[in-house]
Amino acid sequence: MYQNATDIDIISYRTLQTRAQEIARGLIHAGIAPGDTVAIMLPTSNDYFYSFFGILYARAIPVPIYPPARPSQIEDHLMRHAKILQNAGVKLMITLPEGKPLSRLLRLQVDSLHAIVTVEALRHQAAPTSPPAHTHQQADTAGIGTPHADDIAFLQYTSGSTGVPKGVMLTHANLLANIRAMGKAVNASSKDVFVSWLPVYHDMGLIGAWLGSLYHAMPLVIMSPLLFLSKPERWLWAIHHHKGTLSPAPNFAYELCVNKVEESALEGLDLSQWRLSWNGAEPISHERSPPLQSGLPVTAFGRKPCRQCTDWLSHR
Repeated sequence: MYQNATDIDIISYRTLQTRAQEIARGLIHAGIAPGDTVAIMLPTSNDYFYSFFGILYARAIPVPIYPPARPSQIEDHLMRHAKILQNAGVKLMITLPEGKPLSRLLRLQVDSLHAIVTVEALRHQAAPTSPPAHTHQQADTAGIGTPHADDIAFLQYTSGSTGVPKGVMLTHANLLANIRAMGKAVNASSKDVFVSWLPVYHDMGLIGAWLGSLYHAMPLVIMSPLLFLSKPERWLWAIHHHKGTLSPAPNFAYELCVNKVEESALEGLDLSQWRLSWNGAEPISHERSPPLQSGLPVTAFGRKPCRQCTDWLSHR
């Protein structure tokens, strides 16, 4: 996990489980019951991943919502998302500390919303000295539930570009079928390295990159979309440094790399390990997005240039 342009933090499976179970206990103490919906509005970060799985451990339903580009924009941002929160019947939202003061204002628009909390607050509630809000579940590890195949894994909302955002209910069985199909299509294995800057509130980033990597036991190198947008070459250099083999992106990303990255920024770049890329998650235009190879030194790809293809299936 790129914490910023240079600092990297490693999350193991054990750490993910431990931190997620802390969040789950905090949610149970806060009154969240199985089947309740919990919104996550956090940037790409360790806490996002801990929160997503923490909600699942509590047998609740995550509702990912994209965060504001800057914390100073959070008030306007929350107001725009009130309709999604209302539609999903969200009981609790996990967000940045800057969102806490807006709790009362947002509750006036979202009847079901009981609280806006931070990850740190949930960890504090998970401490043994904190009494549970109710007895739906025991707030210890033994009380953390195991989901069923037909349980809703999370709610994925559309962008709203053509109307009011609509929620899509995805079960655990849906996700597993999708992840297995994608893995089979790309011949994924634990020998692969997945590199991604894709937003984790979007299906390609959440399902394709993160959940897919977890399922197929491949390392995932991930950075914030903002790090990529400010310097697109960071994506390519992450593939270089970590010997990435799989790395997808939407159409505009390839265009950005070809048209905005200076040749001097690519000196020494080696992408020869990058065996598969794919283009999806938005309309694909060959006219707008020339082949990535045309904008990079031939030596960057070595003898095995990456294959470009369209997205092979829908994530919904």
